[in-house]
Amino acid sequence: MKIQNETVHVFIIPTRSISDLLDLKGTGHAFSVDEAESLVGQLAINVAPDKTIGIGGFKSAHPGWLTLAPLPAQGLGSQPRQQVVVKRPFYRVYSNQVEKSGPYKIGRYALVDEMKKLFSEANVLFWAKALLQLTYIFIDRCIIASPTPPPFVIPEVRFVEAGLALSFAPGASKAGSKTGSARAAFLVEELIGGGDGEFVKFIHNMDPNPLQEDEYGYELSLFFAFTQHVQYVKTRGLAFISDYQGLHIYSALMMSTNKFANFDIFGEGNIETAVDKFEEEHICNHYCKWEGFQLTEFTKTSSRDLLG
Repeated sequence: MKIQNETVHVFIIPTRSISDLLDLKGTGHAFSVDEAESLVGQLAINVAPDKTIGIGGFKSAHPGWLTLAPLPAQGLGSQPRQQVVVKRPFYRVYSNQVEKSGPYKIGRYALVDEMKKLFSEANVLFWAKALLQLTYIFIDRCIIASPTPPPFVIPEVRFVEAGLALSFAPGASKAGSKTGSARAAFLVEELIGGGDGEFVKFIHNMDPNPLQEDEYGYELSLFFAFTQHVQYVKTRGLAFISDYQGLHIYSALMMSTNKFANFDIFGEGNIETAVDKFEEEHICNHYCKWEGFQLTEFTKTSSRDLLG
């Protein structure tokens, strides 16, 4: 086991209301760090290659253990040596840099570039949590107002608790440390539990439609497609969560915003065309069609009605 120990200041990604995020007069539309709100602790990362949880297109994920002092009352870091997933951006250093093929080594970015990429990741989760909160507020209000209950059970889901962790040299004091003295940055997420269950990609970011009927998780994927419908309508076509995946707790990788949102905070992978074509490609299901929600089924001309 190869353990990398880091002294970190952790900035928890909070849940804010969507109205705060859409307030163009303020600065609340983007996740930010406040040293006064940071939590200090120790992060142990298992960096052994054979223990890597996964390697994506631009970040790697490793098992880790987080201990904060003092322990928060709830959420990320509320127990000592909490099992977490530690994510960090990387780039591939190929033996053949011209053709970029064959064996490669993991390269790490300079801190300023690493921070930019991790802030983009944090902003996706920041917005996703607000959009999911908006969805459940809408659902609760509609059910209360309806004379009859819905003929289905509303799934209860949430996003993983996560935070941005800045690593400082051992012995650096919280009061005297500056962001510029950090030497590395990580995105830390609670570890999704669930035993031998299957990690399912319910809706892919390039396709607003769910799994096939005979696939595991189909019913839940219908609910997620419905949440996209609600988010799209309630934000007047600005945004919806485009990628639902997980086991029993669901994490987002990307969120779609279109050109009207005017927020350049999501970085690489943001898919504006997914929003532009949502009404053409979304297929309403029994959640969308329940009369208590009063959602209008989309037609090819409905986007002009919505945004006009």
